[in-house]
Amino acid sequence: MNKFFVAFVVVVAAAMCLAGVGTASAAPIPQVSPTGYNFGTFGDHASCRGAINVTVDEPVKKRGVVRVTARSHGFTGEGSGWKRNPKCRVLFGNFYTSVRGYNLEKWVSATFGPGPGEKKVWEIATGSGPASLGFGGFSPNSPVRVPAGYGATIYMLVP
Repeated sequence: MNKFFVAFVVVVAAAMCLAGVGTASAAPIPQVSPTGYNFGTFGDHASCRGAINVTVDEPVKKRGVVRVTARSHGFTGEGSGWKRNPKCRVLFGNFYTSVRGYNLEKWVSATFGPGPGEKKVWEIATGSGPASLGFGGFSPNSPVRVPAGYGATIYMLVP
């Protein structure tokens, strides 16, 4: 396992012990994202593309589960195909390492239009404790998972 990740987990766990971790509620999860929470991605037709903001919190009364929310900054496309169908379908790859396993995957499809603020919400059962969660956009039209954006990584302590 990466020495940086192990050191980070130890520091976060120690800080959480000193601060006290409460019961599960709809509260933010202690987290850090060295790559940021915004990234661009491509979609399924008419050269559609846009930017996404990803946030992570905990659902009410669900220990060991994180709720992921992807909010669109707005998508655009080109040509008559975009004018006929101004919706861009994207595929998100979620890759997480936690007490439940190493490099587990969850794939989620979403559709966004030109207006900012559209969102897609899903849950991932990471288990309680330290976890890393990586997101990325992938081509929804290919049987091979071709990356279509840089993505984001979040290190967190899941209640």
